[in-house]
Amino acid sequence: RGRRRARAGRRDASDASAGETSMSAAKKALKAAEKVTKKRPDPSALDAIARGMAAMRVKAYGEAKAAFESAEAICATTTVRAEAKAKEGGEGGKAKTKTNAKANAAETQDALDATHLPKPGSEGHVTAKQKENLPPGAKNYAINSVAAMADHLAATGGKWRTRFPPEPNGYLHIGHAKAMYFDFGVARKRGGETILRFDDTNPAAEKQEYIDSIISSVKWLGHEPAATTYSSDYFDKLYEFAVDLIKSGNAYVCFQNKEQTFNSRKLLQSFQKMCADGGLPRYETPLPEGAESPWRNTSVEENLSLFEKMKNREFKEGECCLRMKGDLRSDIPSMWDLAAYRIKYETHPHSGDKWCIYPTYDYTHCLVDSLENITHSLCTLEFESRQAPNGSYYWLLDALDTYKPVTWEFSRCNITYNVMSKRKLNTLVTKGYVNGWDDPRLLTLEGLRRRGYTPSAINKFCASLGVTRHDNTQPISRLENVVRDEMKDSASRYFAVLDPVKVNITNHPGGELMCEAPVHPSFAERGMRRIDLKPTIFIERSDFKTEDVDGYFGLAPGKTVRLQFGYNITCTDFKTHDDGSVSEINATIDMESRAAKPPKGILHWATPDFVKGECRLYNNLFTVEIPGKVDANAEQSNAPTATATDAVEGDAEEDEEDDGSVDWLTQINPESLVVHRDALLEPGLIEFASKPLETQVQLQRLGFFTFDNDSTADAPVLNRIVTLKESASRKTLGK
Repeated sequence: RGRRRARAGRRDASDASAGETSMSAAKKALKAAEKVTKKRPDPSALDAIARGMAAMRVKAYGEAKAAFESAEAICATTTVRAEAKAKEGGEGGKAKTKTNAKANAAETQDALDATHLPKPGSEGHVTAKQKENLPPGAKNYAINSVAAMADHLAATGGKWRTRFPPEPNGYLHIGHAKAMYFDFGVARKRGGETILRFDDTNPAAEKQEYIDSIISSVKWLGHEPAATTYSSDYFDKLYEFAVDLIKSGNAYVCFQNKEQTFNSRKLLQSFQKMCADGGLPRYETPLPEGAESPWRNTSVEENLSLFEKMKNREFKEGECCLRMKGDLRSDIPSMWDLAAYRIKYETHPHSGDKWCIYPTYDYTHCLVDSLENITHSLCTLEFESRQAPNGSYYWLLDALDTYKPVTWEFSRCNITYNVMSKRKLNTLVTKGYVNGWDDPRLLTLEGLRRRGYTPSAINKFCASLGVTRHDNTQPISRLENVVRDEMKDSASRYFAVLDPVKVNITNHPGGELMCEAPVHPSFAERGMRRIDLKPTIFIERSDFKTEDVDGYFGLAPGKTVRLQFGYNITCTDFKTHDDGSVSEINATIDMESRAAKPPKGILHWATPDFVKGECRLYNNLFTVEIPGKVDANAEQSNAPTATATDAVEGDAEEDEEDDGSVDWLTQINPESLVVHRDALLEPGLIEFASKPLETQVQLQRLGFFTFDNDSTADAPVLNRIVTLKESASRKTLGK
């Protein structure tokens, strides 16, 4: 115990000398705390870790580190011990395997069955959020009054009502598909309804283009909202609430700039650490000088006058804001007087120029949930501290004496070899690293749609994820396997040669040499394709080597291969261009080989009757599993990430936090898109060429494809959706 205290002291001294605690120091403390809590899961230590995670979200790394070290110290003296695990080997090992299998099955069950949400009107709804061991002095604000619950049930008829609330500042991605599957599915399964609500509180970042895209994506995935609303629909009511908040002494106009606000919050972080380290009661310990805004105790009358001036455009943008008067002693940073309104001289895509003051996410989200009588507000984990029973979500509803929905949080969906934050996606699009928001290399829903993914495959993938509360980074292969499994039966088969080299069959018998190939080998009723094997054919350039090597099954001088659904051919010689590349190959055909066992090498092929087209081969966008990380293939930390745009503004931001160690843009895969503009396509494909994205096909030996939006009957363009199986090169990419 003494050694632990000494180590903690050395860490504190080091941090003091550095002047500011780094993210890596906080993460290191978290790792140490998690290690000891696995063996000694003391509830107080787990609460301390939760407080530290909340601090990580707002980049309060000093406070987070202090909380994690407090958890480690608690575990050093606790008598709590984790339950013993069954030993590996023998019957114990079998039991452990069975237990783990059951746990994994529960974890990956359909997301709609993975939670036990309280029914509308039940006790679990009346007390909308509970938490054991609330900190001393903290209050549970999440308890509905009898009148509020009665009014709510009268409005909904006791039906379940959820909402899907995207901010229209970008295109939706696969993570939003998971949220939609859960939001819409939970309500639908219980006979309820879901509202599509645009959280459009930041006119500087929002566009009608994004609104239209979101509506299209929701419809494409098969979800039917009961209504489509906008937070801006409620701007008048939200303004009235703000006035009521001022009148009750729970809001004030503040003129601190960002730097001053940041410094005051740093003082609050130091205060939290001092109380934690010294075991001091936060609600009986004086706040340090400068921790609260100088305008925090301005009179109600003056605040009403100042807020009116804000509305009437009498202040400059950024000169002041309306802040909620929360709880500066709370261990939840979102309670530290976040902004409710700020000045923005921007035209709003929905409300136009009516307003110059706009509510923040932290102010708006909970109030519109309440106004729309949402029964269950389902969010990802970055909102967990906001939605704690003693957090800002319920504090604001309680201060205005309004109805309080149930809130429930689940982990985000991240996928390897990709980025999911809107900030990073916006960088890729605006800086020209990809070709727009619907670039098939992106995991935006528009990108997946253009690549050829189907709504059913995406929804099936989301259903398989379950709903968990720990890191949910999925391998890209899991998503790919879902679409492969779907298309293996639905996709008709065709030939295409992407990089053709000519083969002259010198002993061709002349006339028609018709070969029949099934439209689908497993479904004879779909019929046959007939291809005339002519004296000149084409094979893939990669299927020929000028010298044979062990383990190579393609064509080489003196070597025999089978033309798929055709005959054996043997290379006799070849010609080259001046640069040494092969220009054409000569071969002989064995007309007696159809009934014989084929050689190991079986090649797809094309004839001069095939149509020229373009094939776009899409690969992983990044060369590493987790772009931006030092050890990009290492397991990610479970620590929540930052969610506030700055110290006070309080708008939600779903971006993950970089550790700044690697420039993620340097990890873009230069081979993420390979275009073959002179591919040869089987003529039967052309009937689909002018109907983009309607049909998925399998180009034999090459993968599953669909026709791109750029495609026409005269100039067909195919996108590869996915390879036939995960290639060895992709498995080792980045290793």
